[in-house]
This record gives sequence, C-alpha cells and structure tokens, in this order.
Amino acid sequence: MTSGVLPPPGLTLVAGFESTYVPAAGLDAFDLTLHTATWREDLDAVLTAGVRHLRYPLLWHRIESEPGVYDWREADAVLGHLRDRGAVPIVDLVHHTSYPDWLTDGFRGGDFGPAFVRYAEAVATRYPWLPAYTLFNEPFATLFLAGHEGLWPPYDKGDAGFARLLGSVLPALSRAAALWRELLPDAQHVWIDTAEHHTGVGPGADYAAVANDRRHIALDLALGHDLRLDRPYLRQLVEAGGEGLLTLEPLRVDVLGLDYYSHSEWFYDAEGGHAPSPGPVGLAEVIAQYGDRYGLPMMVSETNVRGLPSDRVSWLRYVMEQYEVALERGYPLHGLCWFPQVSSCDWDTLLALSRGRADPVGVVDLADDGTRTRTIFTEAWEAVASGATSADLPAYRFQSPCDEQLVGIAPATAHWPWRDPPPAEVVPPVRVDAPAAPPVAYAHLKEVPKTMASPDLVVISHLRWVWVWQRPQHLVSRLARARAAAGARTFFVEEPAPADVDRPTVRTEEVDGITRVWLEVPRTDDDAVHPSFDDPRARDYGRLLAPVLGYDGPDGAPDVWLYTPMGVDIARSVPGGRVVYDVMDDLASFRNAPRGLMLRQRNLLAKADVVFTGGRSLHRSVLDHRREGVHLFPSGVESDHYAGARALRGARERKVAGYVGVIDERLDLGLIADLAAQLPDWTLRIVGPVAKIDEADVPTAPNIEYLGLVRYNDLPEVMAGFDVALMPFALNEATRSISPTKTLEYLAAGLPVVSTRVPDVVADYATVVHLADDGAAFARACREVVEHDRTDRDALLEPLLALQEWDRIACAMAEHIEAAGGSTGRTKPAGEATG
Repeated sequence: MTSGVLPPPGLTLVAGFESTYVPAAGLDAFDLTLHTATWREDLDAVLTAGVRHLRYPLLWHRIESEPGVYDWREADAVLGHLRDRGAVPIVDLVHHTSYPDWLTDGFRGGDFGPAFVRYAEAVATRYPWLPAYTLFNEPFATLFLAGHEGLWPPYDKGDAGFARLLGSVLPALSRAAALWRELLPDAQHVWIDTAEHHTGVGPGADYAAVANDRRHIALDLALGHDLRLDRPYLRQLVEAGGEGLLTLEPLRVDVLGLDYYSHSEWFYDAEGGHAPSPGPVGLAEVIAQYGDRYGLPMMVSETNVRGLPSDRVSWLRYVMEQYEVALERGYPLHGLCWFPQVSSCDWDTLLALSRGRADPVGVVDLADDGTRTRTIFTEAWEAVASGATSADLPAYRFQSPCDEQLVGIAPATAHWPWRDPPPAEVVPPVRVDAPAAPPVAYAHLKEVPKTMASPDLVVISHLRWVWVWQRPQHLVSRLARARAAAGARTFFVEEPAPADVDRPTVRTEEVDGITRVWLEVPRTDDDAVHPSFDDPRARDYGRLLAPVLGYDGPDGAPDVWLYTPMGVDIARSVPGGRVVYDVMDDLASFRNAPRGLMLRQRNLLAKADVVFTGGRSLHRSVLDHRREGVHLFPSGVESDHYAGARALRGARERKVAGYVGVIDERLDLGLIADLAAQLPDWTLRIVGPVAKIDEADVPTAPNIEYLGLVRYNDLPEVMAGFDVALMPFALNEATRSISPTKTLEYLAAGLPVVSTRVPDVVADYATVVHLADDGAAFARACREVVEHDRTDRDALLEPLLALQEWDRIACAMAEHIEAAGGSTGRTKPAGEATG
C-alpha cells in the first residue's frame, strides 16, 4: 500500500456522495439533492468531522456534454478544494448510468468503449496528483441491471444481453486501467462492486450456486482469474456469446471495495428469492469469502439501511462489529464508507421514478427544500469519526419495517444491550390493509352473474382517439361495435390535456361508437412536453373518472384494456373484470418517456390477464418477463379501404416517393434529406404530424413536400399520389421493436415499398419489401422498384393480407379475452388482476 493514500488496516471512516445520472430523465443526484449548489458546505462538514478519505464522483455527462469537448470547471473547483484541505479523494469516473447523452446506445453502443477510454485519459492527464480512483463503479451490478434484468438503459435482457454489455465495457476498462497505471503510477486502483452471498433449499440451492458464481464474474474476467469453463455461471455466459471475454488483457487492482447491504444476501426456495435473507451469514463471513478468493487489501466501500435515524445507528453498529471481527481474523480492511453522506433520491424505485423523493439512508437527511438535517445518526457517525467503536454506539431496537426485514441478524446481535429508541425518534407504523369488501358505491357488483359475455370496455391509452388512426383505433372500434350489440359501452380514456381551466376537469365526447374521456388540467410553463398519466395535476384522475364510467350498467364490472403502463394507477380506480395489456410499442425507448414507465410495465405484465404484442421483437422482449397468456398479433390492415388507391392512381410528370405516418425520432431525418438530394427529379411527399421533435430539425428541400395530418378516410387518395412508398426509419432504441402498421397499408394500396432494415420488417416482409441502408441506396431502390410488375408482388402479398386483416385480428383477440375467464364480475381493482 502506498503510504498516505489509503489508511492502514483498521476502522477508518470514508465518506461518499451519490451522483447517478438517469439518461431517460436527464437528471442526476447532484441536482436532485442540490449538492451542485452546496458542494462546498457538504464537503467541509465531512472534513470538519475529521474524515479525510472520501469517494467522490466526476460527472462525465457534464464534463463531456459534447463529444471531445471537456468542461472542467466544476471538477477543478471541487478537486482543488479537496486538495487544499488535505483530503484524499477516491475519484469515481463512471457511477452506474452516468455517461453522456450523445452515446448512441449507452453501454451497448460501439461508441462507448472509445469514448470512455478517451475520457479516462483526459481525467488522468488533467489531475496527475490523484491518489486513488475507481474507473467504473460496480461493474457487475451496473451491467447486470442494465444488461440482464433490463432495469436500466440500454434495457438488454438475459445472459446474452449481459455478455453484450460486458463485452463492450470490460475491454475499455482494461485499456483505461493500463493508461492510468502509466500516467499515475503511484495512485491506487480501487475496484468497487457489490459483495453478495446466496443460499437456498431444494431447487433454490441450485440457483444459489449459480448466483454465487455469477457475483464474481466481472472481476474474474477483468483479472483473468479462475476462468474454468466448468464453473456454473461462466459456462452459461460463454454459451450466451461471451467467449471473447475469456481473453481480455488483465488489469491490476490495488484495493477491493465491497458494497454490502442487508439485501446483498439472498435466500431461495420453492417460492422464489427472498432478500434480505432470513439467515444471512453476515458481513464478516462475506469479507472472508472475497478476501480468500482474491487476496487483496479491502474496504467496505458502501453500506446503509433504509430506515429511521435510530435504525441507521443500529445497522452501523452491526456493520462495524462485523468489520471488527473480520479485522481480528486477519483480513486487511482499510476503510468503512456509509454511503451516501447526504440522503439521495429515488433509490426506492432503483431510479425508475425520478421524482426527487428523498431516500432515508444518509448520514444527514434531506428535507423537501434541500436543507441538510442532522439526526441522531449524524451524531453516531461523527462519534465513529472521532474514534468510537461499535460497542460505544447505542443498540436501538429496530422500528417498522426494519424490525421485520432485519430479523435475520438477531442471532448475531443477541448479546447487544438493546433499548428503545428515544421517544422523539419513535414513529408508529402506518399499516394499510386491503378492504375486505368492495366500497359501498360498488356494492351492487356482488349481484352480477358470474359469466358475462360482453361487459363494458374501458381502454386507457397514451394516444388520442382523434389523432393518427392506428392500431388502437382499428381494434377498439371493432370491439366497441361487437359489445354495443350486446348493450355494452366502450370508453377510451386519454392522457391529460393542458387547458384554460382552474382545476382538473373531466371532458367527454361521443365519437365513432365510443366515448372519449380526457382530463383537462391547468396549463403551466412546462407543457412543451405532453403530460402523462403520472402528471401531478392528474393525481385525482381516477376519482374524477369513476362517476363518468358509472359502473351501474347491466354488464357489471368492465374489462380494462391498457396501451400504456402509465395507466396502471388509473386502472386501479376501476373495479374491473379482466385486464388486457396490448403492447404496441416499446414506449420506454421513446423520447421524453415518462419516468417510472419500466417499473410499471413489469408490474402490468405480471398482473394482466391477457397480454397481446404488436410485433415479433416486442413479443420476444415480453417473453423475458412473462410466458403464459401472451399472444402475438402484429398490426394488420383494412385491405378494402386501401385498394381504392389502385383505381385512383394516374400518370404524372414527376415520380413521387411518399411517407405516411408520424414524424418523430423514429425517422432518419438525415436519410430523408440525402434521398431528396439523390432524387432531384422526384418529389418526396411526407404526410403526417410532427411529434416530439423540433420542427426546425425536419429536412427541407425544393423537392420535399409536407402535407401534415390527413384523415384516415383520405389516405387511399393520398397514396394514389405515390409511385413508391418509403419507410425511412432510423435504426435506434426507439425502432428496435417496432412493427410498422404502414407496411401492409402501402402494399394493399399497390405500392412498392423501400425500407431500412427494421428487424420486424426484415423478418416478416423481406420477400415483398426492398431493403436499403442510406440515402444513395434508397434512391437506387426507388428507381428500380418503380419499374417492377405489381402482379408478382401481389401474388406474394395475398396470403399475408389474408392473415393480417384487422377484422380477423380483433375477432381472435376477443376469443383470447373470453378464454382468459368468463368471471368478469370480480370486484377487485383492475390493477390487481392476477396473470
């Protein structure tokens, strides 16, 4: 160990600050906790307490907000202050998803590795005096959540997804480590990751064995340590495409940081996984396992517990005591970090909901206005900074819910002098039990017959009924007609709409055989982004909706059909029958996707009675989370409607290549501009509304025409004016899972189609659609396919159209809903249906 860099073995406190950036929300923890403005006061409070060592992040997404352009002002100020005060920072270059927005696909993109290495070299060059560093915080945990569990961008899944992210990040991490070793030879590389332990019984024991092998995988691959293919998880990873990970250039680690929480230990049985484990082996044993495996100096680089200040005092006592036991056993431990110093935000949802809600875990608490609040835990932490041992700390009895969650550590703490928390610190638990019977207003539902053929239908959608006529309109209009024949109603519940109103007001409109419902909310200055169902102004949407729906019709509890997971909270206000989720898009990948969408989607997939998917790629992604009751129905076509375009088509002087659809981030605007330049003697006719992008970004040229939004009934006439139909989609996160409805519509109108290689188009229509990759290839294809004989194309198209008629699809979906259960008189809220 380099003298003066990390403390000698012993119990020395280390401070830490949370900084994670959430690309989808455009927010980081420094902004949410106001540390951006109060960093000097926060750091001085740590140093005044006598803590000299601290983990501190560098914000890559701010330092390099444009590729290759570095802004060091914030980092210079903070690191300069720490250096002047004699602090020992362990700088953290990438903390979870804290990377710049311009990276095309996050950790998975081909631009991540070169950009990361370039950034790492720039940091090392600018701050050659740094004593210690973490190049990439929690590589295993971060890439597992982002690449295996699909919880963080890029939302990859399974062992293959995990292998893809490891294959992108670890080689770059190895190159960056070599650079730092050369540029800062005296600085110490602190590798920090989760310290896990898994146990199980029955089939759970087998899974625990795999998980115990998996916990080491990132560090083993980086070090070239114990890469035997008979290891249970390493074998799985290699079989999933990770063979190239076996030959990485090994890097060097000076100190191993272990992040240990109560949920770091898992137990598995026939009912699944449980964390915290009811029988944890304890931190001292986990330290021993990692120490024996790697033989490296170590530190406990993170710990905390989500609880009241008195709970945190007792958890700190437990961790310190376990730390002291490990020291006595001879394991070299060089510091203990309670993380974070200031309570961070939104970790109760793993950052799925970026609401700025403080997480009660910090050394100092965070008030709603950002004020730092001292607690009895602050006092305990400062006592440890001054030399107190675990035995010097109070042993407060855990309060709810920690008393239940941490029951597993009771044997290890039976010798403690337990006492009640100070009276001022006691917070009585608030328990909310599900009602034993339906609310009085819905009591009549008890008398509804068990089997109902056609109950009312409540559709909850992120799309407006009166906007583009697409999958929801095609299906719901057909289902509405069928149910109306039996006396049932159909409601189409839309997202809130800003309006000149003083308070939220529900509006309705009868149109196309359904009742449109939307909530008008008071306008604000932030309405450039359309409000979602979780907008604070819409918190009473469910309550206001209930009188409109009524629930007193002859058909009892309605079926609830959702097009967006953001409608789950509204659905819970509907005492519904069957719950249907029609997954028509990967909404989480869209620009300005609502916060919390991923978490709600997982919940909805688990609880819906029936799930439909709108394309092959979507179907595969849904199957990662649910296997039963999932049915693939790619979008269809109303052939007779579009056939009229064939009769209307006539000769014209200039050829026309046309596009019909929404103009948003899914289109490759550069390709369209290039195509216009490549086809100066053609007209490019773009039909549809602009959404979620700046109209100034839409390409313009003398031969590009924009017709705006056109009614569905007028589309055949519009398409009659095309010679070639275009699908110039960008190949990005937003198009990875799309199955464009317009493919069959173009073909039914008798048009040749040129498309980029959207995965579902390639899979389903490669025989009838011409595929191209850029403007020049699109131009060549347009000139070629416009001369093709339509008869040959129609011969290939006929069986596809027969299978994909909207009438047929709607009928098949209705049959699946009926098969899901005829008992639609259930009185539990729709959001609580079981899958």
